[in-house]
Amino acid sequence: MFHWQRSNAVAFDEPSEAAIWEAIDRHDSQGDADIRDRLEQHEDMLRGRDIFHGFFLRTPLLSVLSPDSVAFDSPAEWVTNIRLQCGEYNPVDSTIDQISWGMCDILQPAADTVEPVGQSRLLSHRQLHLPTLKWPRDSSVGQVQSPVAGYVCWGRYILRAHKYTLQEAGIYEAVYASLFDFGRIPSSWARGLVEFWDSGNNSSWVGPEELTVTLLELQTVSGLPIVGCHFEECIPPDEELFRRRPSADGNRRGRLVLPDVYPALLRHYHQVYRSSRLSMRVRVAMPVDIWVQSFLQDRYLTSTVVSLYDPFDLGLRPGVFLSEETAEPSSVGCRSPALRGLDEDLVLAGFLATWLCIFVLPLKVGSVRCSALLAASQLSQGQRLSLSPTVLARICRVLRVASEASSLELQDSLLPWYYLYGWIHLHVRGAFSCLTCPSYFLERGYPTVIQLAQATSTLESERVRLFFFAPHLVVDRFSIVHQPDAVDLPSYLRGHVLFDGLDSQRRCTLLQNRSTLRVAEYLVSIRPGWLCYRSGNFIIFEGYQPNRVARQFGFSQATAYDGRPLIPGVADTRQMDTVPLPARFYAASVVWLHLLRFGTGSSFRIAPLHSRTGVSYLHLTWVRLSFAPLMERGARKFEHKVRTLGLPRGQRSSRSSSRIRGDRGRHDDGHTAARGTTPSPVRVRDTGSDSHRTETPRSSGGRSSSRHVEPSFASVDQPPSPVSDHFSTPEEVFVGPRRSMDAPHLGSEYIPDPRLSDFTGYSLSDPLTEFNFPIDPYGSFLPGEMFRAGSFWPGESFRAGSFWPGESSGVRSFWPGESSGTRAASPTEPPNVPLCTPTVLDLVPVAAVPFPKTHPDDFTSSSSAPVGADYVSEIRCHAPVAPNPWHGDMYGHCTSFLQDLIARVNPGSPDSMVQFTSTANYTLGLLAQLGLEDSEMQYWETLCREVEFHIRRLQSLSILRTRVSLPELQEKVDGCQAAVAVARDEFDRSTEALRRHQESSSSMASEIEGLASRVRDLWRDIKGVKSHKSDLQEGHNRRERLLQREQQRNQMLLQALQAAETTLSRAVEELHTAETEYQILAEVVSQLGDLRARLP
Repeated sequence: MFHWQRSNAVAFDEPSEAAIWEAIDRHDSQGDADIRDRLEQHEDMLRGRDIFHGFFLRTPLLSVLSPDSVAFDSPAEWVTNIRLQCGEYNPVDSTIDQISWGMCDILQPAADTVEPVGQSRLLSHRQLHLPTLKWPRDSSVGQVQSPVAGYVCWGRYILRAHKYTLQEAGIYEAVYASLFDFGRIPSSWARGLVEFWDSGNNSSWVGPEELTVTLLELQTVSGLPIVGCHFEECIPPDEELFRRRPSADGNRRGRLVLPDVYPALLRHYHQVYRSSRLSMRVRVAMPVDIWVQSFLQDRYLTSTVVSLYDPFDLGLRPGVFLSEETAEPSSVGCRSPALRGLDEDLVLAGFLATWLCIFVLPLKVGSVRCSALLAASQLSQGQRLSLSPTVLARICRVLRVASEASSLELQDSLLPWYYLYGWIHLHVRGAFSCLTCPSYFLERGYPTVIQLAQATSTLESERVRLFFFAPHLVVDRFSIVHQPDAVDLPSYLRGHVLFDGLDSQRRCTLLQNRSTLRVAEYLVSIRPGWLCYRSGNFIIFEGYQPNRVARQFGFSQATAYDGRPLIPGVADTRQMDTVPLPARFYAASVVWLHLLRFGTGSSFRIAPLHSRTGVSYLHLTWVRLSFAPLMERGARKFEHKVRTLGLPRGQRSSRSSSRIRGDRGRHDDGHTAARGTTPSPVRVRDTGSDSHRTETPRSSGGRSSSRHVEPSFASVDQPPSPVSDHFSTPEEVFVGPRRSMDAPHLGSEYIPDPRLSDFTGYSLSDPLTEFNFPIDPYGSFLPGEMFRAGSFWPGESFRAGSFWPGESSGVRSFWPGESSGTRAASPTEPPNVPLCTPTVLDLVPVAAVPFPKTHPDDFTSSSSAPVGADYVSEIRCHAPVAPNPWHGDMYGHCTSFLQDLIARVNPGSPDSMVQFTSTANYTLGLLAQLGLEDSEMQYWETLCREVEFHIRRLQSLSILRTRVSLPELQEKVDGCQAAVAVARDEFDRSTEALRRHQESSSSMASEIEGLASRVRDLWRDIKGVKSHKSDLQEGHNRRERLLQREQQRNQMLLQALQAAETTLSRAVEELHTAETEYQILAEVVSQLGDLRARLP
C-alpha cells in the first residue's frame, strides 16, 4: 500500500478511523488492492494511538501458539494398570486394611516406589510450635461478600432475555447460581482448609491423605467451563483493540477481531468513572454500586434474597415442585431494568463484568475491574472461555500465600469461598446443614453450590481442626467421600478406555460435539500441569497435580511423580517479577497450550462409580515417617478440646473429661435431608443421650462417665460387606467399675509404657520423636499380625492379661473409641468391687501392628496373613478372679452348655450363628465368676473365638444367604453361556458389517480427498490464471493510458504543424511578392538610368 509513520505532531487519539480508511481508499482508488494489505495498513496506522488518552494501562494480548510449535512429553496412557502393594485406608479403625498385592489402576505419572522422607509445610503444624500464631478476630478468610443492590433483578432479566447466549458460552448455570445467598456459612471450614493446605503440592491434608480441588470438581461445584479460549485480563493497545480480519460478506474494511461491544464497554467505563469524579490514581477498579447504577433504573436498585424454591419470585406456594416454566421462565413479558438508550449487548456485557468481578474472580471487595471487561464482552457474544483453570489458579495462589504467611493478618484473602465450601460439601459428609435442594436442579446438572444456599455449618473450629488432623476421631459428625456421585460423567463410558486422537480432517475427536465435551474436560482434569492467571503484566503460575489425589477419580493412589512440564524462560514460578515481560507472556501462552491440548494420541479410562480404591503401602509409610509425630500431637490437642465442648465452662478439665462421641458412620446431615432443614451440627449437644452409649459407673472414688462403644467403620467409598455390617454395634456391654486401659495395675504403682493411640494407626511413645515399633518400608503391614503385646489370633495361645494386683500383665487393650492420650493413672479399687471386670478385647488397634521383619521377594508374593486377618472379635476378655469352692459344682454344667452351644452351630441354621457370640459371652463371664482356672478359661475363650471366626467366614459366604443349589447355578451358567454365544455371533456379524462400512467409508474418504485435492489444484490454477489476467489487465490499462496521452500529444503537435505550414505559405507568398517587386524595382531603376543617360 503506502508507507505511513506517526510524527510527534499527531495527537494521541489521531488518526481517527474515518481518516485511516480515507487514506487507504485514496491510495486504492481502483479497489484492486488485496484485503489483507488494506487491513495490515490499517493496523500500522493504529500503532501508537490511544483514544483514551492514557486512562487505561495497555498491555498486549497473549499470542495463540500452534500445537505443533511446542513439544510436550506426555504418557501414552494416563491411567495405568500396575501391580501395587496397596491397602484401603480406613479413616475409622486403621490406616491400612486388607493389605494385598494386586493390579490397581493409578494416575500417571506415578509408581509404587519409595520416596524420600518429607518435611511439613502446613500452617497447622507450625501453630503447634507457635501458639501465638492465631487468627485475628476481624480476619476476612472465609467471608463472603455482601449482596450487591440490584444484582438479583439484573441477573433475573439477563437469564431470561439472553438464555441461549449464556448457554452457548457455557455459563448459564453458573450465572444462575450467583443469584443465591451464601453468606450464612461461618469461616471455620475455610480457616481449617488454609491451615492444612500444602503449599508445595497445592493440596489439603486430611489425616494421612491428600485432597485437592480438581478442575472437574470445581466445574461440578461452580458450573464454570474448563475447555475454551484462554482467559486473560488486560486492555490491549489500539492496534489490537481495533484489529480487523477479512469479512465473509466481502466488506473491504473487514470486521473486528474482538467483540464489537468491547470498545463501547470501555468508553462506558471511561465516561462513568470521569462523571463520578473518582480518584484518578485508582483507575483500575470502580465501586460496584456506581457501576450498577450506570446501567439500571433507580427502582431496581434493591437487595433481594432469592428463595431456593421460587428463584424468579413468581409467587409459588411452598411445596410446589419447580418445572421448566417456573425455574427457567421465558423472556415473554420480561421488562428490561436498564436505563433507556443503552444497547442490549452493552447491558449484557456490563452484567457479565459484574458477575466476573463480584462472584467468580473477586480481587477487591465491592469493585469492578476494567481489565475484566474483555472477558465480559467475549462471553456476551457466546464465546466459551476457560474459566475453571483461572479460578483454580487464583484459589491455589491465595491458599498457598496464606499457608506460608508468618502472620495471619492476611491482606489478600478474597476468594469465591462458596466454591470451596461446595467442594468441601462434596467430600465431607456432615460438614454443612442445608435446605432440601429441589430435584429440578439435581436432575438438570446445576452447580452443586446451589445446595449451600442459606446453608449453615458448625462454629466449633476445634472439631473441624480435629477432622483435618484425625478424621476417624470425629466420624460421628464427619466422614470423607473420595469419589462424589455429583461429578457427572457419561455412564455408558465409565469403565471404558477412551482415545484422544484426530480424525481424517485433523480435528480433535473429543471436541466434535457437546456430548464428548465433558470427556474432554475430564481428560484435562486428570493431567498434571500448570494453571495460569494473567491480569495485565501480572502473571501467576500454580501447579496442578491430580496424580496425587487419584482416589478422587476412582483410582488407587501410588507415589506420585512431578508431571508438570518445564516452562521456557521461567526458573522459579514464585519469582515471576524477575522474568522479562516478553518471556513472561510467551510462558503464559505455553502453559495454556499445554493445559488445553488435545489430539495427543494418548488413552485414558473413566473409573466406574464407587470403584474400590486404595493407597499404596509405600506412600502411607512415607506419610507416617514424615508427619506422624505432628499429626499425633495435633490430634491429641484438639481431641481434648473437643471433649470439653459439651461441658459447662466451669467443669472443663484437662484430664477428667471423657470422650464424647456419637454413632459412627450413621450421621448423614452433611447432605440434604428428605425435607425441610437438616439440623445444623452446631446445634447438637455433645453430651446428649445416645442409644449406643453405655453408662459405666466408676468406683466410689471416681466420677461417673460414659463410654461410647463404637463399631468398625468402612470407607464411605466402598459398599459395606456382610461382615462389616454385622460388626455395626455390639449387642451387650458389661457393666462394672471403670478402669484405665492405658497400663496394667500393679497395686498402686503406676508403670508407664509406650502410648498407643488409635489415630489412624500412628504409634509413638513419649517423647514424640520416636516410634514404638520397627519401621520396614518394604515389609507388609498385616492386620491381625502378632505384636509384642499380642494381637489375638484364633487358634493361637492367648496370654490373657490380668489387670489386678499380683497377676501378670498380658494383652493391652483399649476402651472402644478412647485414645490412649489420656494418661491418668487408674485409682486403686476398693475391696467391695465385683468379682468380674469384663473389658472389651478390641482388635481394632490392628493398625498399630508392626511391620514384619521379612521382605517380600516381589509384588507377586502372597500375604503371610491367614484368611480373615481383618477379623475383629466381639468375644470379651474376662479377667479371672480367685476361685471359690462353692462354684465348683457349676463348672460341668457351663462347660457342657458351651459344648452343646458349639455343637449346635450349623451352617444351615442362621439363628445358631447369630446368637453364638452373646451366649458365649455370658457363659464365659459366668465361668470367670465361678473361678475357672486360667488355663481352662484360656482354652474355652480360644475355642469360642475360633468358632466365632468360622461363623464370620460362614456369614460372608453368599451361598448361605441366597440358598441357591449348584444345579440351579449350573443352569444359570448354561443360560448365560448361550446368551454369550448369541451375543458373540451378533457381535461378529456387527464387526463384519462394521469392517465393510469402514472400508466403504475409507474408500469414500479417499475419493473425497482426491476430489478435494483436484479442487485445490483447480483453485490454485484459477488463482494463477486470475492473477495473470489481473497482471495483463493492469498492463493493458497502463498501455491505454499511455496511448491516450500520446494521442493528445499528437493532436497538439498536428495543430502546431498546421500553424507552422500556414505561416510558411504566407512567408513564401510574401517572398514571391517581394521578388516580383524587386524585379519591377530593378527594371524601373534600369529604365531610369537609361533615361538619365539620354538626358543631354
